Amino acid sequence: MKHSAVIAAAGMVAALCCAPSARAYCRTTTCDPSKVASHCELDANRCVVSGKLLGWRSSCVTIGVQQMGSPNNGLSFEDIAPVVEQAFESWMQADCGDGKPSIEVNLLGPVECGVSEYNSEVGNANIVLFREKEWPFTGAANAVAVTTTRFDTKNGDLWDADIELNGIGAQLSIGDPIEGDDLLSVLTHEAGHFLGLSHSNDNTATMRPVYDPSRDGDDFRSLAQDDVDAICAAYPPSRKPLTNSCENRHGFSEQCRADQPAPNDSKGCSLNARTATAATSGARGSWASLLALLGAVVAARVARRRRIV
Repeated sequence: MKHSAVIAAAGMVAALCCAPSARAYCRTTTCDPSKVASHCELDANRCVVSGKLLGWRSSCVTIGVQQMGSPNNGLSFEDIAPVVEQAFESWMQADCGDGKPSIEVNLLGPVECGVSEYNSEVGNANIVLFREKEWPFTGAANAVAVTTTRFDTKNGDLWDADIELNGIGAQLSIGDPIEGDDLLSVLTHEAGHFLGLSHSNDNTATMRPVYDPSRDGDDFRSLAQDDVDAICAAYPPSRKPLTNSCENRHGFSEQCRADQPAPNDSKGCSLNARTATAATSGARGSWASLLALLGAVVAARVARRRRIV
């Protein structure tokens, strides 16, 4: 079973953006509400409750940054990597009361592959990459980023996740004052999707579906209590991971599938930086969380407001 790689913005918002009164956040599940045939069940607050909750089952996972960075935005790998690390650090340092979330995200060095893909027989990498020539996501021409997750449909184990940023339509910037689309804000929100979180109806949360830069400034850079509640529910300090290994499923490779040797010719791959991630076998699915942040909205909504999907 394989879910659609790209989920329509309207369907995603209707199914995933709302939440119970006791909490505002939703978590992503294996059920695809964009497919009528999936028959996803929603609770009274329109969170998807069918299927298995998505999550990394290891104690750590890695993410790399594509080595080219974003020439269109004048951002190099060296510019982007610390921002990626800072975005994930916000989630890792959340105070759960009895400790921190039981998951680490470690930054790799530059990754050669510039394609979002998952390989079932050879090495993989979770990547932050910029689309510099085309933005192919139907119905999301003005989206700033897309996070695609691949997972085991039987149990929700995350296998792979990539964050793609719109290097053509967005004006991404780093630092203060914020000029155009704030990369740290975008990446902090997308990091939540990477970790298996969906949207929140808390209008202070980093995972809320709409951000207005003229009103909200840098609010997305730091977590609200609802975001903290979400990450602590997904990865409680008391959780016992299935493994403490950070190795990627099928091993790590900074190369795309087309550039790797056939499985029977492979002599193995090694990390070019810090660590990697683990998963289990089973049926495969994929989600794409479309982020339309900081600028004109998906499907030509009001200028300077973007729906985060």
